[in-house]
Amino acid sequence: MKPEALTPEDMTPEDPIIEIRAPYVDEVVAAEVAEALNIWFRWILGTRGDEMPQAFEAFGVDTADYAWSLEEDVDWEVGPHARALGPELRIGLQTMDTQLHMSGLLRRLGALSVTFLREGDL
Repeated sequence: MKPEALTPEDMTPEDPIIEIRAPYVDEVVAAEVAEALNIWFRWILGTRGDEMPQAFEAFGVDTADYAWSLEEDVDWEVGPHARALGPELRIGLQTMDTQLHMSGLLRRLGALSVTFLREGDL
């Protein structure tokens, strides 16, 4: 059974998002976006003092636009992880309020659509 898409109007504060799915034009692009996101996630989570990686420039997006801080910009308890399953990108995470920002980033990186899933949806 395919999970239903969760729109912002459907979400309540009690419903944490645990996965974000986004299809891309093909599996190559999905894999490249997953790799770029994982570089960016690692920078946010652990090497914030280091020089910001140029993770998104290959997609025409300035990574500096997404210089997010773990303390101020995200609510991740555990670091997200992106992976490609064919042309679909999947990000495992737990968030109450950064999913819409992630959706905007994914769309800028070429996502055809973005779906948020809760635990009961998987």
